[in-house]
Amino acid sequence: MIREEYDIVIIGAGASGLMLAAQLDLKGAPGIILEGSSVPGSKLLMSGGGHCNITHGGSIKDFLYAYGDAGQALRRCLYRHSNLELAKWLDARGVDLADENGDPLDMSEGPKALDGAGRIFPASMKSRDVLDAFTAEASRNGWPIRTGAKVSGLESTDGWKISLTDGEVIKARSVVIASGGITYPETGSDGSVLKMLKALGISIKEPRPALAPIYVEEYPYADLAGISLPDVTVTVFGSDASCTCKGKAAAMKGDMLFTHEGFSGPAVLNVSGYAEAGEKIRFSYNKELSGLPKRMQRVLTDRARGDSGDVRTTVLASLLDHDDFIIKSIDRRGMVTAGGVALTDMDMRTMSVRGFEGLYVIGEALEAYGITGGYNLQLCWSTAAAAADDLIKAG
Repeated sequence: MIREEYDIVIIGAGASGLMLAAQLDLKGAPGIILEGSSVPGSKLLMSGGGHCNITHGGSIKDFLYAYGDAGQALRRCLYRHSNLELAKWLDARGVDLADENGDPLDMSEGPKALDGAGRIFPASMKSRDVLDAFTAEASRNGWPIRTGAKVSGLESTDGWKISLTDGEVIKARSVVIASGGITYPETGSDGSVLKMLKALGISIKEPRPALAPIYVEEYPYADLAGISLPDVTVTVFGSDASCTCKGKAAAMKGDMLFTHEGFSGPAVLNVSGYAEAGEKIRFSYNKELSGLPKRMQRVLTDRARGDSGDVRTTVLASLLDHDDFIIKSIDRRGMVTAGGVALTDMDMRTMSVRGFEGLYVIGEALEAYGITGGYNLQLCWSTAAAAADDLIKAG
């Protein structure tokens, strides 16, 4: 039984859903945000270790590489709704911003304010300030948020019918999918809405965790937990025949962190979306043995010993250049999801799904994600703003 009818329904009160509501004034039309969990924006509160790395500095034209193969498809919405736009929007609503060194950004300087800023945070280093800005603006735009509203079905019949787990059915002219991916299901991102879209015939690239620690077989560095190394090249070798570059699925250079169970840090997180269990991962430390922490020197030296106990110098040199392991697993609690609604099914100018009138997909539910550094929240903003543009135009 249909109990309520709305002009627009946003499924998901995470970053992208709230960003859309913050940019779309309902002007008295009926609309609602449905959130399956009990708290809006809980994953946003967790972002950046609770500090909320909201975007990155520099020119938006330099962002495309951060999204890999999806960069060109995202180009139009990124250029139209840039990092400068997001930074100015927050600044205008009282959220002071700072660069990764904690130095304040003066947004009155325009694009110059973002030059060389690197990662950008709220000056307070509190995610709550960013979340409050989005929820306050969404409220001013007339958007109520209904928590505990778990979607169980989506049907394209005379508009859209949205079924909830409590048996209620809601009707809408337009639906915006802002439900996220599969990571951190306790925040509402459990992938269930992606399955509903797949049932409608929409192409879904199988979701998997990305920006996640990687665990390997016969991990030898548990005693080095907490140690970070700069300028390490991390390469994953794909077993898929579609992989290019002589079998290399991806390679990143940056900081790497040893944990009790495996490898983490930006360089590892950034290649994790391309890694699969059973594939090879290689670490090139780009340093002489003497340039490594002493504990690591001892581990590598022990690994290079022969049966007689002598250190084999060729083996040691090899370990420094290509320390190879077989991937055992990727941590299921990745920061973001790789996979989602195929970009080939999307009109990237409007974020609408081709062949489905009134259906939009934004944010992490898309087959697109960025490396660490604020690129994923920028993706949420840019896709949300593009959808808002089209919904405003549609009236």
